[in-house]
Amino acid sequence: MRKIFFLILLTSFFTTTLSGQEFNNLFSTLSKNNLFNGSVIISKSGETVFSNSYGFSNIEKKEKINSESQFTIASITKTFTATAILQLKQKGKLNIDDSVQKYLPDFPYPNITVKQLLNNTSGLAQYYNLFDTVIKEQPEKLISNQDIIPTFIRFKTPLSFVPGSKWEYNNVNFCLAAMIIEKISGMSYANYLEKNIFNPAKMKDSFVPINRKIKKENQVELYTYPNFYSTQLVNITTQKNPFLIDEKSNFYGNGGIVSTAADLQKYQKALFSYKILAKKELDEALTATILNDGKKVNYQIDGKEVSYGLGWAMYTDESNGKIVFHDGFITGLTSILLHNITKNETVILLSSIGNSPVFPISNAILHIIGNKPYTIPAQNLSRIYGDLLESENKEKADQLIQEYLKKPSSYEASENDFNRLGYQFLRLKKNENSLQTFYSASLIFPKSANIFDSYGEALLQSNKKEEALKMYQKSLELNPENTNAKEMIKKIDGLLIKK
Repeated sequence: MRKIFFLILLTSFFTTTLSGQEFNNLFSTLSKNNLFNGSVIISKSGETVFSNSYGFSNIEKKEKINSESQFTIASITKTFTATAILQLKQKGKLNIDDSVQKYLPDFPYPNITVKQLLNNTSGLAQYYNLFDTVIKEQPEKLISNQDIIPTFIRFKTPLSFVPGSKWEYNNVNFCLAAMIIEKISGMSYANYLEKNIFNPAKMKDSFVPINRKIKKENQVELYTYPNFYSTQLVNITTQKNPFLIDEKSNFYGNGGIVSTAADLQKYQKALFSYKILAKKELDEALTATILNDGKKVNYQIDGKEVSYGLGWAMYTDESNGKIVFHDGFITGLTSILLHNITKNETVILLSSIGNSPVFPISNAILHIIGNKPYTIPAQNLSRIYGDLLESENKEKADQLIQEYLKKPSSYEASENDFNRLGYQFLRLKKNENSLQTFYSASLIFPKSANIFDSYGEALLQSNKKEEALKMYQKSLELNPENTNAKEMIKKIDGLLIKK
């Protein structure tokens, strides 16, 4: 009996060691290719099987990331906000099917429920341009949650759709949910989380910052690429944010929590062992939302079908277990907390660069845990290609495309990335680079009506009408329903006749 036990123990040791080596190889490669710069924790059956940090918390100073490095976790915060609301429900202090107006009387939309905030079916307007007038009038003002309702009222902002009829990811929903937490509990959102989630889960390195723009000592610097054709990371403090509201706001509830990978693991363990939320409420959070028409919320992430519950997303394919998650993205940061409930496997990734492919990385991790073949996410083809074009090295750029066509697994290539690169060159008046990008994209995605449509637009802006006409005709051939191609063909025909 002792021999059998020893053999089982020995087998387990070697399996864990081999997996650890594979995980380290995976993340070392990702780090080397600037696809991951941060902390990772992987657990199986409730036990940590891999934990490590890669890269620098401050690239300029060459300060390395360690287990105590703190990251803004971005939209993983939404799971905390949903948990807090459901805790209040569990205590009988609110009903999530009640109107938001019951708890926030000034809220101008009587038909929106608390539940519709948490499952993103409220129909509320997005915040991106909502405060433009307010910012112009008060340029020094820091916009916060308390400004949302007065702005809705002032501008009589219409709903985007009937509540419950559609699903649309919207940060405003969770800002309002945070305000409900404050109204019912009588304490700030930050203090509520500290008392009811952080402390019970023993999360000693997590907090909600008073001002999200002020970093604490252990917080990492964030890095991004300045454009779609750069291969050099820069500190986000040197970049202008594309949305003015992101520069001028201090929202909470939708994002903003600062934490560590280790603390997120404590949160996951406490939550899924029902220490901070009862099973009934947690199950409700992890149940896919049904719309007014009876259909389940359904969208795609990284080619996989996904649904959404209350602050949590979940894969609809449960053949490998029920997998729930929430990812996060802000300029210079990507994150994910993923948990396979069936197999009790967890992946936590916090990366201080804005292009970490957290979904492909998570998929590779789950394959390693399951002893299945996996693919290490590759470098972005369009970025390297764009860098070569910008460096006026067209020959090497062409060679790169030919190499990819022969061996597609060597790089990661997406239609969307090439489309964005081509249009960025076009906006910057780098027309030849734009045309070359769309030409290469047409070789890689020969059945994409959208690529040929975009190629036609770039050619037309470069005054190459005959060639533009051919691209629009090709686009229409691939997609007979492309109304833009039809209109552009008529327009170009008219221009050529006049000529």
